[in-house]
Amino acid sequence: MKLSLKSNLNQPSVKFSTQLREKLAALGKLLRIDEARIVVEKRAECSPAFRLSAHLVIPGPDIMVESVDHTLRAALQKLDGMLFARIEKKRLKQSQKILGRWQRTSPRVCT
Repeated sequence: MKLSLKSNLNQPSVKFSTQLREKLAALGKLLRIDEARIVVEKRAECSPAFRLSAHLVIPGPDIMVESVDHTLRAALQKLDGMLFARIEKKRLKQSQKILGRWQRTSPRVCT
């Protein structure tokens, strides 16, 4: 997985970068992620100062989410939860599609 991290902060801390990589690696076990583009912004003029956006390039439609919070850690937690929910929704949809295909193609029983 290729990780692209853009930030308007001077330099995100090593701890933050490590947490981000760990969370993306955990999500990568659920679904193949070809590329992850993460943008970290600190907006001084807005009340929730930190904004994180993620664009995951995956097979099929890409996943894009955004989170805003007062601290960088809380914004990262929200982003992780939203990404997990989107991936689970995609996996559920795929399994329902496969199950529906299986039910439609089952052989008919003639008596």
